[in-house]
Amino acid sequence: MNLRIAIAAATFMGATSAFSAVTLSTPEEINIVAVNDQEVNSGLLRKNQTYKLDPGSNSISVRYTEFFEHNDGNHDILKSGVVTVKTSDLKDGESYRLALIDAPKNFEAAKKYKDQPVIGLYDAKNQLLLQQVGANSEAKPLLGGSVLSKAVDLTTKIRTPANQPAPVYTQAAVVPTVANVNTAQNVVATSTDQALIQIWQKASKAERQKFRSWLAEQAD
Repeated sequence: MNLRIAIAAATFMGATSAFSAVTLSTPEEINIVAVNDQEVNSGLLRKNQTYKLDPGSNSISVRYTEFFEHNDGNHDILKSGVVTVKTSDLKDGESYRLALIDAPKNFEAAKKYKDQPVIGLYDAKNQLLLQQVGANSEAKPLLGGSVLSKAVDLTTKIRTPANQPAPVYTQAAVVPTVANVNTAQNVVATSTDQALIQIWQKASKAERQKFRSWLAEQAD
């Protein structure tokens, strides 16, 4: 067995796992504007959308946005402030979705809802993992409350209001802590140690000597 090939294969396997991802879907009423402080351009015309995220905990900034067309031909676009959802520990290869909790059923209800929307995170089994209530913005409309002021957002910076309530995690959620992170690192380290031991045990004397020489070169 060639030791270099074995090490390269082990390294490749580790690198391949890094390309795995979590799938997150959102309805058209939830517009993702940033993920882990990286701005996302979802576009104006959108239906249900799917995103790829890294496994683990993610910070997802969203807005509740909904279009209403009235009987007289006029329309309104209601838009909330930024709501930042700090997810629980998302599992590699799993699917999740964001949804509105207690979504409004008409325009009058939506006008109040946009001031403090409630976003839920669900897993593939439709279990609620967390819910995040937005900050109570109650933003006053500009230009006398015209439709244009509601439809056009000229801000460039994505800010989470300081008074946003803390997220509420359910029992189904795995909330990452420092202890969990340390445990995960220890597991990775143990797995690597075991793999190297197995490779060393299977290597011939010549391969072991080559490995010792390579280590000596790295130390210089």
